[in-house]
Amino acid sequence: MRVLFTTFPAPSHFFPMVPLAWALRAAGHEVAVASQPGFLQAVRGTGLPAVKAGADVDLGAVWYGPGETDPDWRGDERARSSRAMRMFAAVAEAMADDVIAFARVWRPDVIVYEPRAYAGLVAAHVLDLPLVRHLWGTDYTLERWDVEGPSLAPLLERYGVPDADHLGTVTVDVCPPRLQSAAAPNRTLMRYVPFNGSGTVPDLPSGPRARPRVCVTWGTTFVKQTGHLDPVRHAVEALCDLDVDVLVAIGAGHRHLLGELPRGALVLESVPLHLSLPACDAIVHQGGAGTMITSAVLGVPQLVVHALADEPLNARQVAAAGAGRSLPLAEAAIDRIRAEAGALLEDAAYGAAARSIRDEVAALPPPAALVDTVVALGAGGRRPRDLSGV
Repeated sequence: MRVLFTTFPAPSHFFPMVPLAWALRAAGHEVAVASQPGFLQAVRGTGLPAVKAGADVDLGAVWYGPGETDPDWRGDERARSSRAMRMFAAVAEAMADDVIAFARVWRPDVIVYEPRAYAGLVAAHVLDLPLVRHLWGTDYTLERWDVEGPSLAPLLERYGVPDADHLGTVTVDVCPPRLQSAAAPNRTLMRYVPFNGSGTVPDLPSGPRARPRVCVTWGTTFVKQTGHLDPVRHAVEALCDLDVDVLVAIGAGHRHLLGELPRGALVLESVPLHLSLPACDAIVHQGGAGTMITSAVLGVPQLVVHALADEPLNARQVAAAGAGRSLPLAEAAIDRIRAEAGALLEDAAYGAAARSIRDEVAALPPPAALVDTVVALGAGGRRPRDLSGV
């Protein structure tokens, strides 16, 4: 069987799908991943076959339309949503023709798409193939479909599928149930296997620690949008006034953005989070889905300093589950971060709740258990005999 994965060109969207893709390959099935040219190196870095789809879209140019400025990167929520949907639709328009053309030749039995890779949605409906919707975190797009869906109408109408069902045949949900915000119809749960890229296990001191170790990270999107890591510097400064060791996880080439840090702060550059976080007692982060769920499945309590997109939702879910605390970025002065982090470390209930979520996730079906589900969809899906004529 052949399975075509499609992804928006962002690690946080793609990496949660990698374990299922590898489970399919390990079971003897063929897998390919379609995305934009500039993202293919990230796909190849997972060991999966990459398919070039369309030309790279200048996301910044799409985000800011003609004559538009947004000096406050957080901006207005409705304006941000409109900009985001314009960006996702532009990427889908750039990819769709090539995804459809490749599928006609390669003849996949199933298409798997993450909820922002709308080229996969279009291709599945144009070619009448079973569609699997693979979440990367809380089901943010389901909750916002009534607002965001109309932005895709021109794209769907262009390909003659105006009534395309964005939910597909089944939704693979990797979010821990206690953190999930909405249950999609035809949902199947899958254990989240942390994958943040390949890397070398850091050489951190093992065994009992004299004091807690707290990780600080702000994901990969924030620095691309803003060009700075000021929240990371503020968080480190706040934490270093507590009796803790601080582990700062940043992307490659970003060390200069931190400047001189207080003693007691260790910087790890380009080390996958799932390799460094097990050595930590807590984490302070921006609320990205990958960071939130990786922390949850490793049993690490969280202080989520949120600002935009799905971050506030993720922060609310973590706080509601008792596995961490929530703090809006606009209120994140150094003394406030210090107080929130101190409360997180002092109350053992946060750690207990985080470990409880970890144990619940461990009992969920692993990616290998979903292979038969995907295969059954492909075997029973309605497929034209000759896709080249579609």
